[in-house]
Amino acid sequence: MSEPTATQLKDEGNEFFRKQDYVGALAKYTEAIALDDKSAVLYANRAACYSYRAAATQIDPSYAKGWSRLAASRDALAEWDRSAEAWQKALDALPKADLSPAEQRQKDQYSAGLDAAKTRGKTTESPFVSRFKAEDANLPWKIATEMLPELRKAGPEKYSSSAWVISYAYEEFTKGVAYMNEFKTIPHPQAPGGFAYGGNTMGLTYLTNGLMRDERAFHLDSSDWITKYNNQVKFEATARQAWHSDGVENIKQLAQKRLKEKGWNDVRPALSVTVRTWIMRGMLDGHLRNKPDTGVQFLKRAVDLLEWGRNVWKNVHKDDRGAIFQDTFLRGVRSLHLKMFMNAYSADPGLNSKFPLEHLKEEAEDLLKEIEIASKNPSKEEVDPGMVSSFCIYPAAVAYTMIGFYHAQTALHSDDVLACISFANGASAYLQAAKTYPEDDEFHAFYLSCAMDCMRNAGLPIRDFNLAAITLRAAVPKMMKIWTVSALQQGGRDEKIQANLRSADEIMKLVAEGKLTLDDPVPL
Repeated sequence: MSEPTATQLKDEGNEFFRKQDYVGALAKYTEAIALDDKSAVLYANRAACYSYRAAATQIDPSYAKGWSRLAASRDALAEWDRSAEAWQKALDALPKADLSPAEQRQKDQYSAGLDAAKTRGKTTESPFVSRFKAEDANLPWKIATEMLPELRKAGPEKYSSSAWVISYAYEEFTKGVAYMNEFKTIPHPQAPGGFAYGGNTMGLTYLTNGLMRDERAFHLDSSDWITKYNNQVKFEATARQAWHSDGVENIKQLAQKRLKEKGWNDVRPALSVTVRTWIMRGMLDGHLRNKPDTGVQFLKRAVDLLEWGRNVWKNVHKDDRGAIFQDTFLRGVRSLHLKMFMNAYSADPGLNSKFPLEHLKEEAEDLLKEIEIASKNPSKEEVDPGMVSSFCIYPAAVAYTMIGFYHAQTALHSDDVLACISFANGASAYLQAAKTYPEDDEFHAFYLSCAMDCMRNAGLPIRDFNLAAITLRAAVPKMMKIWTVSALQQGGRDEKIQANLRSADEIMKLVAEGKLTLDDPVPL
């Protein structure tokens, strides 16, 4: 009996793949490669079984689909510069003229992928800060604020809208900026340096409240914003005698000592300014100054001090110990910390990263457990709909997003079918994140698109991919009502979404022609 050829093994692998038996397909493709180690097609097929493999493009740089699969994998992992490089190589591998209809479709897909990756790459350095024109009527908080009267009339059925979240976040943030602008330097002959300072000590409170409600409300409305902010911090820190350079452990001791000596009316505002300054420092360092590692440090300080204080003073009335020790406040800070940790990992990726993926996943799962417990004992305090979303629903969505990111990144460092499973788990987590966000939030649509990227890399059935596409297509008009303009939009959000929708259309056309079935894996 003659030994099977590489072509026969490839065909057998294809049959396993159609049946979603990725282990069997992987084995067949690997056997075929042993007989023909120069076939880029075999390497690309094997890549579809688990994660991408650069071998396909290294062996045959002219194999366009190998590069496109590599690019799609990098898209799913937000590696925009490397994604753009792979999309460009996919384009370069296509014929320069006389393209067939299939090759023209490939070119259109690869061009859209390249444009989206380039756009995201340009804004990745500081996605947090977008400088919009104040007179722009399409700013999300302006549109959302105009929507509120109708949403109020509609009652509870319209509470699940991102309009509540961004409008209240903007309101609080801009109130903080207004207080910040009240700071004044007043000549005073008896004051140190000949000047006294006046202002409002609530600036940091409203700035941080706004960020925790929705950090997308952050914007710089003047060229001297940072200078004004620094003056506000100095003013509040001095007025409240907050702690500056002391470490967390030292502050714990000093706070308890000061509490015995001066009471809560003195310690409460000092702790509040200290923690809120750390939050602002973490966000500004992590985003504005592009130092997410430093951002993680300051946000972690805030989380540690808050968790300690909640435990030590658990029997103290909330009005005495202050708002920063409330469940919702800690949840907001933990959510910011998770996102910053993800950014820090992205800046230092890999198995030896200083920001381990396992830690990110564990923190996200802990946050979900805490939210689940809180949901069983809801507060009786009357709050606005945006409050519920910002401090209960959105943190859960963030946690699911982090879990999706964890699985997608883990796939990079996994072999064989484990990578395929990781991408599938990533798709599931991203779908849950999308489902948790309101349907009119841009994150709902964006994470549906991220889920589709993972589905493609996992080789999940076309049926699942198409269902996600149907949901995404319905979500886009709702998203555009509020989020026509945003940092995410400026970073290539719409290009990424439309590329996936076009891909779904092309695949379903092949299904209609009988060339594919809904049970086939999503082609790359």
